[in-house]
Amino acid sequence: MTRTIMHMLLGALLWVVFAYYWHIVMQRQITGETERALVIVGSIVALITVFDLFWIAHNIRIARHSRRRARRPDAPAPATDFLGRTFMAQSDEALHRARYIEVHVVELADQEHASGTKLFRVGDVVPEE
Repeated sequence: MTRTIMHMLLGALLWVVFAYYWHIVMQRQITGETERALVIVGSIVALITVFDLFWIAHNIRIARHSRRRARRPDAPAPATDFLGRTFMAQSDEALHRARYIEVHVVELADQEHASGTKLFRVGDVVPEE
């Protein structure tokens, strides 16, 4: 909140300074130097505007003639985590819609080695602690 108020005060102060300097400029007589400064500033603004228009036209042309017609597809979900444990879930769609997900590591032991599996349980209600 304090940061927002500081930004608003700084913005108001900058507008006051801007108005004060325009007040000073408007009281002066227009000279050749003033006209030259206006031509330079106007030229820079015109160049930036023309550049922006060409850039927009370039991007539109790329979009029309490119293979990109839609968003990139999502990356496939990994089959294991960084420790090599596999994932078990009800369904990917259920995971995306869930408000609450519990993750349990279930140890499965066989004759050669023990491995963990991550089990995802999905719920709509967040349990109270």
